[in-house]
Amino acid sequence: MLLKVAIAILLAFVITVPLTFWLLKKVRIKSKIRHVQVSLALGLPAAVFVFLLQTSFALPVVVATISFALVIVAIELTLRWIVSSSLSQRNSYGMGKIGSGVSFDEARNAAGTYPDDYMTESLWLEMQEFMKSRSRQKQNFKSTSSADSPVKSFEMHANITFAGTNYSMVDGIRSTTDARNSSDQPKLILFGGSTVLCEEVPDRLTNASILQRMLNSLQESVQVFNYGASGATTIDRVQMLLQVTKIKRGDVVVFYFGDNDSGWIDHRTGKPSEQLVWLPVRALKALSDFGSETAKWMYGEFAPRSFRKFSKLAVADTIKALSDAHKYCLSKGAQMVAILQPNMYTLRSKSEYEKKLEKRFSQDIRNLITDAYEKYEEWVKTVPYGVSATHIFNNAPSSVFLDWAHVNARGNEIIAEFIFEELQRRGMLK
Repeated sequence: MLLKVAIAILLAFVITVPLTFWLLKKVRIKSKIRHVQVSLALGLPAAVFVFLLQTSFALPVVVATISFALVIVAIELTLRWIVSSSLSQRNSYGMGKIGSGVSFDEARNAAGTYPDDYMTESLWLEMQEFMKSRSRQKQNFKSTSSADSPVKSFEMHANITFAGTNYSMVDGIRSTTDARNSSDQPKLILFGGSTVLCEEVPDRLTNASILQRMLNSLQESVQVFNYGASGATTIDRVQMLLQVTKIKRGDVVVFYFGDNDSGWIDHRTGKPSEQLVWLPVRALKALSDFGSETAKWMYGEFAPRSFRKFSKLAVADTIKALSDAHKYCLSKGAQMVAILQPNMYTLRSKSEYEKKLEKRFSQDIRNLITDAYEKYEEWVKTVPYGVSATHIFNNAPSSVFLDWAHVNARGNEIIAEFIFEELQRRGMLK
């Protein structure tokens, strides 16, 4: 009896321990206690199974196991047959965010030639170096921080510097071209995430730089500051405003928000929400990434409940943060507007290019955006400092999207025009 138990335990854990390491690596867990917990959770049932195979119950256990396996295989094959056409379309189309695993030719095609053919090979190479340099500097800052004292995103970006021909950044602030630098000029501070940082275009074609050139047409010019940071939430940008950004009477503060504030980035930890979902559900995601349509189907059934929770929390906390920012701006004699940004999921209709592009990205993001934006659209109508820009790409001459959120130079121009016209309409520009 003891020998059978020993054999069962040994065989079970020889199989399940490597499986545990693979599974937890897929879901990005390094905790040793979690490895022990999952190993036990998988190993004990496996040990019972191996033990039963050594008893008189072996035949019914084998029959039940084979029957269950055949059912799973049948479901898997059926699901693969159903989605085969969709997978074929997805795999035959190649385009994603510039700089994220796409070739130079793909990037140049997506960038277009408006307002000029800016996506040259030298620009492409400098863009890659800009992204890598920022990543290295962020990682170096992380490594010197305490695990007991979480680093705010704006603190992590504060010392990032890059000096190039087309890309430049000083102390985490990307350069705005054509600015008339003067200490007594009113400032326009543009807060946002990577869609304000605009790393897909050179300095002169960010929405901040295009907006600067529009403002230069006014008698009293305004200096635009690009306070965009990749992955930054509005809550982080509000903390930056309250703690380190100096504003004065006559300044204008613009929050371009929405994409990173829909729950797919957890503002408390800075981690993607998919890393915080209940572990068994994340395990299904790992198996679906491995190619299992059955796991993908089950993940699609269980995951939305968790993501709706993240979306609800993100919206509530973001609205509170924007309210705090507005009160702070008023106390300083500055003005503020919160602009709900567009993305591919807010388009009224999609071209074939956009439909194919959309299939490259997780359904989780779409669900989060849809849930959050329904609440944000309602909220911006209730506050005098809120406005929705979700419609601005509906009538664009051609698609501006590089992925579900980031846009090319034409898209940046449309964004800048909307901000300029909105500020003029509100009487915020002299």
